[in-house]
Amino acid sequence: MKKIKIFLLGAATFFALQNSAEAGLIDEIQVYDGEINQPGEFGLELHLNATPNGKNTEAFNRERVTDRGARLTPEFTYGLSKNFELGFYLPMIYTPQYGYEVAGYKPRIKWMPLQSDDRNPWSLGLNVEYAQLKNGMDDSNKSAEARFIAAWEGQDWSFAVNPIIDKKLSKNKDETPDLNIYSSALLRREGFFKSIGLEYYQALGPYRNFSPSSEQTKQLFLVANTNIEQGPLKDWGIHLGAGYGWDSADRFTVKMIISPKL
Repeated sequence: MKKIKIFLLGAATFFALQNSAEAGLIDEIQVYDGEINQPGEFGLELHLNATPNGKNTEAFNRERVTDRGARLTPEFTYGLSKNFELGFYLPMIYTPQYGYEVAGYKPRIKWMPLQSDDRNPWSLGLNVEYAQLKNGMDDSNKSAEARFIAAWEGQDWSFAVNPIIDKKLSKNKDETPDLNIYSSALLRREGFFKSIGLEYYQALGPYRNFSPSSEQTKQLFLVANTNIEQGPLKDWGIHLGAGYGWDSADRFTVKMIISPKL
């Protein structure tokens, strides 16, 4: 109970200060659950996503539009303690107009004061991320993100929701943070795919005055997860997803997250 109170106090303080957010580059399409590295544990995830049918109109000068583009992002992680994890992203991007580019970098820190175990199905946490991106990747080169994490682990089902506050940090940008909601529902099963389910992503716009519904991005993904059990890739984790978007979102997106065993 004490940890829950600390988490809620931190959340309230964060909203009051209004000084976090997320960059617009879609290098990572993922709902965070209660997973965290053990103390001293190094980790690696390779995020790959592509948009065969995406946005093709620039919203600002030299924007890297998503249509027929792809992103590859290594994410390096380290378990700092039982409750804290450090992460570092190095996003790389391909667009037909500009070719291959390194987009910038993103450090982050995750705090999980409440973690699920045999007696408790709930996890609560907060992930804070800073982004420094090159021109054309987003309309603000500097930004930050605060992602609140709530997850429930049952015997057959697991659920997670991430309310996310985004704030642009470059000069002459709107100071009102945006609100995004990411959520997932997964069913555990026997067979090659260990779990299947749905993920939903929605960007509502400035949290004090949401954008009109037609201007919001909304995407629904069908996802599946597996662990390789034999061969040279034994114990590697694979996450696959295909998403349909409407309103202001990319129409069709595919994604893969590979977690090699280190």
